[in-house]
Amino acid sequence: MKQLFLAWLLLMALTACKETPSLTVYCTANLKKPVEEIATQYEKEHGIEVRLQYGPTGTLLSQLQVAKRGDLIIVADDGSLEDARRKNLLGKSLPLTEQHGVIAVKQGNPKNIRTIAHLLRPDVKLALPNPESASIGKITRQMLITQWQKLEKKAVVMKPSVTEVAADVQLGAADAAFVWDSTVPQFKGLEAVEVPELARHLDHASAAILSCSTQHEAALEFARYLTAPDRGGLVFKKLGFKMANE
Repeated sequence: MKQLFLAWLLLMALTACKETPSLTVYCTANLKKPVEEIATQYEKEHGIEVRLQYGPTGTLLSQLQVAKRGDLIIVADDGSLEDARRKNLLGKSLPLTEQHGVIAVKQGNPKNIRTIAHLLRPDVKLALPNPESASIGKITRQMLITQWQKLEKKAVVMKPSVTEVAADVQLGAADAAFVWDSTVPQFKGLEAVEVPELARHLDHASAAILSCSTQHEAALEFARYLTAPDRGGLVFKKLGFKMANE
């Protein structure tokens, strides 16, 4: 009887030591809120832990190029997706959301900012997303060209991610910032100012399987869950995102 009891204890110990199946997912800062909620939902339904690492798209891709570990990455724009694919970092990808650049201001637009030129006024404190790390910064610099140089000199601060500059406007540290249109609903008290220079350029956030992943099928299953209209799609829409291909 004692031997049976010891065998049972050993079996329980071995079972407890088994690792829970997990996926490592890199996620652009702009999609943190929906992806975090979807990952929690996925874990409950499938029993697979989703380990999330957040940051600006450019920073995540630089880290990935060095570490070469992980299963899935969620990037904020088409250009970053193609750059990573050319570097053989990615496999299959699925588009998630559609977005474009806007100017974020406080609710009611107290400084009456309507155009890019208004951002150069002396009374406007401007926060810029760093184009070397944040996708929206890179896209805005590409679209505005010479105007960007003037804005860069005028800016009171430059931050690594889109969520950081949005937070600056929300807290009053800045009067305006360039963000994705999908960023604005995530920050209470902000509104979006549409400008033609940015509205004409549509981009897509996408989920892509990493070429270094040893769990391609599991990673693809989570990517499909993110895009499913009755799963991840519901969460994205609830938070103000527009799904791709709709």
